[in-house]
Amino acid sequence: MPVRDDAVWHWRRDFEANGSASGNARVHTRTQLTMGHWHGDIKNAAQIAARVMDNAARHSSPPPRGRLDLRLAVIATGELLIEVTDPFPDFPGFIEAVTWKPTEGQSARGLWVAQHLGARLSFAVAEDGRSKTVQALVPGTPAC
Repeated sequence: MPVRDDAVWHWRRDFEANGSASGNARVHTRTQLTMGHWHGDIKNAAQIAARVMDNAARHSSPPPRGRLDLRLAVIATGELLIEVTDPFPDFPGFIEAVTWKPTEGQSARGLWVAQHLGARLSFAVAEDGRSKTVQALVPGTPAC
């Protein structure tokens, strides 16, 4: 179920959908959360953002030089909401992707890693039906 947020802080940027998207998401997430003084595990949050962004870049079939939107929002509970929007409205196999677990000898997959780091994942198709947003809700602590 997608999270509706009342952000107490947010940041947004779009990135080209290419092999650099995940690294860019990781660096910008770490920087923005540090500057925004988020009370949570910034290193894990940056890794989660990178994994969700990488999944979008690999599987959403964006057009050449397509864009992916990254939004970070700290909500009133202190949790971090990471949203990645891509231009492909479907997410075939979402349930399988988020319930998959590696067996011996298999490499971990991006969304599994995001969940293993503490994210709760969901997605929703935009009202106009032209895109989707994958959400990762990451635990934090309320600001003092």
